[in-house]
Amino acid sequence: MTEEEFAQRVEDMQRDGFAILPDVLTQAECDEAQAGLDRLVPERGRGGTECLFNKAQIFERLYQVPDFLRFIRHFLGPDALLSSMHGSVFRPGEGGRALHADGAITGHNRDASMAPADANTRITSHVIALNTITCISEFTAVNGATELVPGSHLHPTLDRPPDADERAATAVAARGSTIVFNANTWHGPTENRSDAPRYAILNPWRRHWTRCEYEVARIVDPEVLARAGEEGRK
Repeated sequence: MTEEEFAQRVEDMQRDGFAILPDVLTQAECDEAQAGLDRLVPERGRGGTECLFNKAQIFERLYQVPDFLRFIRHFLGPDALLSSMHGSVFRPGEGGRALHADGAITGHNRDASMAPADANTRITSHVIALNTITCISEFTAVNGATELVPGSHLHPTLDRPPDADERAATAVAARGSTIVFNANTWHGPTENRSDAPRYAILNPWRRHWTRCEYEVARIVDPEVLARAGEEGRK
């Protein structure tokens, strides 16, 4: 990614609450990741598609791409933490509109963490958390791609923006690209109306001082951690 391309995507993130990074994975890497997900999907009801970094070496690639890491750290700082990694496979007919904003379970919008003095308002001055969706399939207008509401990361309250449905836009993205969005951005899956499964990998990232979905450092396999190197262990 050139400096101009990087700056454009930073601008997209600041204005819209999301950006699409191209070529995070190669086509061959997508093929390998898709095969890995196909192997794991039968076990997804028992956590088979959770903590993918421990399931196959191809999934480790998702925190080793320099341009991608630079973008994450631009908003979350050099000590940003990987919060989890799980697979998403929508078969034909699965998915459907369910717009929401994240951070309600472990993040900064968690009900138990909201104080009366907050007056139902969110932190919007800084990016507290990012979610990323790496497109193992091409994301199209008909195959269950994620839709996002541009500018909704700046919506001041926890309430659903009144015009969210009208403003929601489907994130059409090439295979191998990654959609990065502010956890405050309202988003949700669309229905897969195609005749083929839609594959993706979801990686949330958090500021170092916030709570993550998993304590990755405690559950990562030792050999996976060793392969991460100094850069991956930050």
